[in-house]
Amino acid sequence: MHLVHVRLVVPGECPEGPGLREIFRAHAVPEERLEHISVHPGEGGLVTLGFFVTADSLLAAESVALSVVERAVAGEPALREARLHGCGGALVAEFFDRLVIGPGRDGRTMRVQDQDSGQN
Repeated sequence: MHLVHVRLVVPGECPEGPGLREIFRAHAVPEERLEHISVHPGEGGLVTLGFFVTADSLLAAESVALSVVERAVAGEPALREARLHGCGGALVAEFFDRLVIGPGRDGRTMRVQDQDSGQN
């Protein structure tokens, strides 16, 4: 399963988290294997959507997330003015840290900086 973050700027009145999640879920088709959507509203109308997609590759998962968003924006009056701000696979830094520190390794690594707090 892959996590893909899609960032939208939604001017004006944006539906709340659970309602927004259901709007996007309604535009997914079973073949896309969308498992879950998380909604994280931000400031200035920025909304980050987390798409959890079962796919053979990250590229395929990104394609699913983008397709669902495009259909929702085109088909929902509340989202017609929304603009895509970004779409991409989410990096799970702790997972990659464990790969570097695995058995037989010397443990020398520099942790990925926490992008939200600026802390290492």
